Parts: sequence; C-alpha cells; structure tokens
Amino acid sequence: MARPVLGRKRRGAVGRADGGVTWTLGMRYHARMKLKMTAFAVALALSAAGAAHAAEDKNMGIEAMVAAAFAEDPAMVAVAKCESGYRQFAPDGTVLRGGPGGRYVGVFQIDEPIHAAKAAAAGHDILTVTGNIGYAKELFAANGIAPWKGCAPASASAPAALSGTLTIDLKAGMRHAQVRILQAMLSEAGYPPAAAGPGSPGHETDLFGPLTREAVRKFQCAKKIACDGDEATTGYGRVGPRTRAALATARP
Repeated sequence: MARPVLGRKRRGAVGRADGGVTWTLGMRYHARMKLKMTAFAVALALSAAGAAHAAEDKNMGIEAMVAAAFAEDPAMVAVAKCESGYRQFAPDGTVLRGGPGGRYVGVFQIDEPIHAAKAAAAGHDILTVTGNIGYAKELFAANGIAPWKGCAPASASAPAALSGTLTIDLKAGMRHAQVRILQAMLSEAGYPPAAAGPGSPGHETDLFGPLTREAVRKFQCAKKIACDGDEATTGYGRVGPRTRAALATARP
C-alpha cells in the first residue's frame, strides 16, 4: 500500500497549490469591485451629460426672446450675448451665476442682492427667463445701457445723431421711420422724449408713444404753436407743417 506524502497540499482545480483558492477569490473580488466602480463612473458621467443636455434645452430660444424684447435696441441684444451667451441656466441646470459669490444672475447677469426685491415688486422674478429679460427692460428704460457698461458696444456709448427731414404729419400711435428723426430733433432742440432708454438720444424708436407726444407738446408750447386743446382741435401733440418747420429751424 502506498503511503501518503506528508506536507504536500492538494492542488486545486484553479490557482496555485500554495493558497491558490484564497488568492483566486481575492482577485475575483477586486475585479468585481473594479467593475462596480467603472459602472458607477459611467453612470455619473451619463448623469452629468444628461444634466448638461437638459440645461441646453432650457436655454433654447432665449436668444430669440431677447431679440424680440429689444427689437428697437440691438445694443441690449449684444449685452445679453456678452453677459451670458444668451443663457439663463448653467450646465447643471441651476440658474447661471457670476461675479463675487455668484451675485449676478441669469441672461443679463442682474445683481441679485441689489435688484431681486425691486424686481419682485415690479412683478419680475429674475431667476426666470421672462423675469430676467422683463426686469432688464425696466432697468434699460430707466438707466439706458449704463448698468452693463462692461458689455456695452462701443457704438452705444457714443451714438451718432440721426439726420433727415420730416416730410409727413405724425401723431400718437403711429409707427414710422420718421418718428426716429422726430425724436432726434426734439432731443437736439432740448426736449428729449426720455432721459434714458427708448426715445432717448441714441435710442430713438419708430413708435410715436405718450413720451414723444409729451415732448412734442412741450416744444409746441415753447414755440407758441399750441398750448392747449388736442391733436384734432388745435394740433396740440400732433406734428403738422408748423411744428415740422419749427423743428427744422431749431435743429443745429
């Protein structure tokens, strides 16, 4: 009868004879953990990509909204591009923030600590696209492009004077290219329709609105053309032949 050989370890089906099974199990454990970590990293990357794609979707159409809101003031469209690239949302889907402590928010990078309460009182939530653009319009109407001077186009800081003459009668409610000339002539004569924003020097529009009518009336009264009545009775507020002639004379 053959005697067993003492001290020899039985060779297993896998691995080395010296602790082979234990070594193989350890390798399998580490392989499984590596696979899990790889799967987690892939899932994390997919999640981040999904968030970025969602933010991109939320920012779609903002450029067109800005262009529509500031159709008569293209400098503000350029400001939105400069400030945020027409974005309200960051790649992670949260509101886009910039500046110290993230105080500037959204499309027009409005200073939240200074303006959030004022905007809310005026019915605008600057953390939303429409609210940010809407409050930017109010800021622009009150202060012109000054709040965004770092992004103001060079042409906006020194607007060229409009040239031309008035050849037709103009009145409130009209939209016409000559309304721009009228507003420029009123400003040159010392009766600007607005100090800043639409209608102000360099920001003339083609809309004959209430501010333009008020400026016309002040000019007419100063030139003793009309000081009472209305457009239909005395021509007060309406730009007819006498007012056009007086504006042409008053122009430098």
